[in-house]
Amino acid sequence: MSRELRIGMISWAHVHAEFRARAISEIPGARIVAIADDDLARGTAAAQRFGVDDVTADWRRLVERDDIDIVMVHSANSEHRDQVIAVAESGKHVFCEKPIATSIDDAVAMVEAVDRAGVDGTAAFVSRFSKEASTLKSIVDTGVLGEVLFTRSLIGLAGIAEIGCPPDMVEWMVDPVKGGGGAWIDEGAHGIDLLRWLVGDIAEISAMTANRHKPGLDVEDVALATVRYASGALGEIGTVWSLSADIGMRNHLEIYGTDGTALMRATDPFPRVEVYRSKDPAPWRGWTTPHIEPAEAEPHDYSSWPPHVHHYKREVAAYLDRAMADRRPYGPTLRDGLACTAVLATGYEAARDGQRHLVPAVADLLAEREVTQLT
Repeated sequence: MSRELRIGMISWAHVHAEFRARAISEIPGARIVAIADDDLARGTAAAQRFGVDDVTADWRRLVERDDIDIVMVHSANSEHRDQVIAVAESGKHVFCEKPIATSIDDAVAMVEAVDRAGVDGTAAFVSRFSKEASTLKSIVDTGVLGEVLFTRSLIGLAGIAEIGCPPDMVEWMVDPVKGGGGAWIDEGAHGIDLLRWLVGDIAEISAMTANRHKPGLDVEDVALATVRYASGALGEIGTVWSLSADIGMRNHLEIYGTDGTALMRATDPFPRVEVYRSKDPAPWRGWTTPHIEPAEAEPHDYSSWPPHVHHYKREVAAYLDRAMADRRPYGPTLRDGLACTAVLATGYEAARDGQRHLVPAVADLLAEREVTQLT
C-alpha cells in the first residue's frame, strides 16, 4: 500500500480508541476517514477532535464503504464477533481490541472469517510494545536464561473507574455479559499474551476468582491462576482490579530459567528490566539492569506521552509501518487472540468447578470446527 492508509474506527466505547486515534494523527501516511459509534454524541465528539467528516451510529454503513483499508474495533468485548466478521467479509483488514472475544466459539469464528477473506487480522495486545517488554523479549530470545522453569505475572489496576476510565466504558466493562468478566478477562488478557509471547503456549490451568473489595460489582476484582506450559514449565498469573499502589497500575513479570532470571517492571514508578546471568564468569556474574532506549529504526517520538501509555504510540507506529508495506502479519494475530481467549475461558471454567483443565490448542479448535462443518 504505497498510498495513504484510510482507517475506519468502530466505537469509542473503549478509551484505547482515543489513544490509538491520537497516535494515528501523529504518524504520516495514515488518516481516520470514518467513525461509527452507537453513541452518536460520543462518536461526533471524537470526530471533531480528529477532523473526521463521516460519522454514523451504524457500524455496518462504515463497513460498506469501499474506500477504507483498515477498520479498528473498540466496542464492548461481546460485540467484537459480528463486527470483525463483517469487516473481514467486506475485504478490509481488521484490528481488534483485546480480549478479542468473550467465548472460544466467537474467537474461532473471527479467525475463520479473516482466513476465508485473506485479510490481515490483528489482536491489540499492546503490552508487547512497552520498551520493557521489547527488551525482555530480546533477552529471552537469546537463550541466556536457559530452559524456562517457572514464571510469575502480576498485572492489575486500582479499578476501571479509579484509574479514570469514562463512566460509559466502566458501565459495560463491569457487566458480566458485555465485558465477559472482571479482572481476569481484562488484565489477564495482557498477562497471558505476554507469557505466551515470551515462553510459549499454555497447556493446562487451574484458577480461582473472588470479589474481595468491590461488593457492588457482579464480577471478580481478583483472580489467580496456576498454569503448565506446553514445554512443561510452570507459572502463575495474578490479576487485580482493587490494587492499592502509587500510580494505581502494575505489570510485573518474572521468568526463572536454568541459567538465569529476568524481571520486568513495565508499569512502575521506575520501569526497568533486571537480569541475572549465572553463566557469566566472575567478576561479571550477577544482576544487571540494561539501559533501555528507542531503537534506531524507531523515528516516532512518544516522549510527550505519559509513560503508562507510551506503548500505544509504539504499537500503532509498528502496525502502520507493516500495513503500509503489506508485511504480514501487521501485528499480534487473531490466532494469538484465540489462544489467549482459550486460556481465559478455560480459566473461568476451572474457577467454577475447582478442577484443573487442559487448554485447547488453536490448531485443534480450528480443526474441530472444520470437521463439524464438513459433517
